[in-house]
Amino acid sequence: MISGIAKECRTCRNFLSVPIAIEAAVPGLASLSSAYASVRADDGLCALHDRYVAARSVCDCYSPEDWHDMT
Repeated sequence: MISGIAKECRTCRNFLSVPIAIEAAVPGLASLSSAYASVRADDGLCALHDRYVAARSVCDCYSPEDWHDMT
């Protein structure tokens, strides 16, 4: 069990929040630079489910990031 870490998408190994990855996954988005916009907040992509998700979302497929990658 992981204590002290919220089991939200933002801490899942399948969560991608890098703007360039979001723009690559959503055709046409790069022309608006929307992946860098403040309205996106810290939301991102779920690589497992292939969908855009809120960082605070949760699901049964949660898989924690590697501990050595967390800062």
